[in-house]
Amino acid sequence: MDNADNKSQAKPNPLRGLWPDVTTEKGQSEAIKAGAVALAYIAVSYAIVIGVMLSNGRDLMGVLDGADFAIALGLNVVAIVVASTMAWLLYKRQNLIIACIGLAWIVLEVGMKLASAPGRGIVIAILALLFSINGVRGALAAKKASQVPAQA
Repeated sequence: MDNADNKSQAKPNPLRGLWPDVTTEKGQSEAIKAGAVALAYIAVSYAIVIGVMLSNGRDLMGVLDGADFAIALGLNVVAIVVASTMAWLLYKRQNLIIACIGLAWIVLEVGMKLASAPGRGIVIAILALLFSINGVRGALAAKKASQVPAQA
């Protein structure tokens, strides 16, 4: 068989989704989507926290009452709105600054998770961190590709 035929029939690498090749446009898009998914994960996790707060009448870290409960609830709503907006901006606009802010947010989230509950949820935290790193990689590659002058 021809070498080109062997390449087209090569088995896909299942781990390719965890570290896409950002030298191609498709890989950049996949990496940026991964970063947006990481930010969406943050929004969903805060929504779950709100659900727990409303159903139990307390925060995950302890009992809150009165004004503290309302403030914690409000801050979680703000976090949901900000994370959702950032996920949309990263996905649609491929914004490098948003990707870097998202990475910093994920690093803080992973650090807090490791400090508050060591060993719990570590796989999801590492995946979110990896996806967020991919978001930065994809946005950076897309920015570099857009700055390269088109050759005639």
